[in-house]
Amino acid sequence: MADSTKIIVTTSDFYHHCLPVFFKQYAKYWDDPFELVGYKMPDIELPGNCLFVSLGKQRGPDYFGEDMRRYFSQQPGWFVWMMEDTFIKGFNKFAFNEMEALCHQGIGRINLTTEGMKRGHYTGDHLYYVDQSAKYRLSTQPSIWNKEFLLKYMKPGLTPWKFETQETNDDYDVIGPLINIVDHNEGVRKHNINELNLEGID
Repeated sequence: MADSTKIIVTTSDFYHHCLPVFFKQYAKYWDDPFELVGYKMPDIELPGNCLFVSLGKQRGPDYFGEDMRRYFSQQPGWFVWMMEDTFIKGFNKFAFNEMEALCHQGIGRINLTTEGMKRGHYTGDHLYYVDQSAKYRLSTQPSIWNKEFLLKYMKPGLTPWKFETQETNDDYDVIGPLINIVDHNEGVRKHNINELNLEGID
């Protein structure tokens, strides 16, 4: 694959309050250029290494699958995808480069965290392999994605939650490292999107 994998960060109009924290932490640990994909232009200054792409008017979560499919279908064969509430606390560039080298046709997603080890999996060769029957094989945790694998499941009519909870049974492997390459907080607490999880962040 290419030496520099495209980095994509998606956001919602209702989560723009997460962006200042995301920008600060991203700049501290991972300064590669990235594309911020959302709807309304955020009312804050964007970093110099950030290109904003609007998907038009935000129509609600039921249009997530349709909007994301339209965007991702125009992207390169491999890319990093994470969300705006990924509050990064550490990044292992060497291990990330090792994961990039594993991208080939049989891989669907490379999780950049150990989150997949909470599900059914087995380990080997310094990696874990998520079972075909495990839940959240389509997790939106920070990952390197094979576009063909993502588009197989990113369908119109899906909310983010329905996308993640689809059953998968295919010829693709979902793998991950035995260490967190992207150490992060999930910045938004489920019961209150305005109560940010800043634990461990200066």
